[in-house]
Amino acid sequence: MTSDPRLPVPGPAHDGAPAPHAGHAPSRLPAPARLAHPFSPGVLALVFGGGLLGALSRWALGAAIPAPGGWPLGTLAINLVGALALGALLESLARRGPDVGARRLVRLTAGTGFIGAFTTYSTLAVDASRLVVAGRAYDGAWYLALSLLGGAAATLLGVAGAAWLHREDRRGLAAEAHVAAHPHGGRPHPDRETAPPSGQDHRLQRGAKTETGGETGSGGAGAQDIPEEPR
Repeated sequence: MTSDPRLPVPGPAHDGAPAPHAGHAPSRLPAPARLAHPFSPGVLALVFGGGLLGALSRWALGAAIPAPGGWPLGTLAINLVGALALGALLESLARRGPDVGARRLVRLTAGTGFIGAFTTYSTLAVDASRLVVAGRAYDGAWYLALSLLGGAAATLLGVAGAAWLHREDRRGLAAEAHVAAHPHGGRPHPDRETAPPSGQDHRLQRGAKTETGGETGSGGAGAQDIPEEPR
């Protein structure tokens, strides 16, 4: 069956899409979107670098915090600080726009990389198991409760803190914009308040002379009387 040559042939020209030009390759994603893809080599390198710094920071902080009575205080502090930082980071990024481009890079580098390696739930489980094996099940239960509930509370605190800072920042920007738009607090410029309108200064002076009956002379004499016009 042959098609009627008078009928239009379906294709890009009739579907509303422009026909591709010869020698032009199909369009690709913009460079920021390709760079921020979670499995691109650049993003993997950023996550690896952030994770390396996070692991080193956890080791340094854990070595600096003592463990009184064998109680893993360092791991508890590290996890609470990490939960606080992660909540603040994610809330701050979410309030600034969608998770694309530079914001995605910051989230993957700082959140997934640094904070993900800084916090350690594997060490949390090992520490709790050691306390239970040592006959200190009560301490192990307290340790788990403080780590889990405290981590949730620290995350909420970080979210609330980031939201408050964002609101204060917006208030400051709004105040600066208002001052820039109204440099004199919404009042007219001082020069415009004192200066008479154009074309009225000479009329005001002439009206003042008429009311006082003339100008005061240099010798200190009073105003002269103006004779009345005949009726």
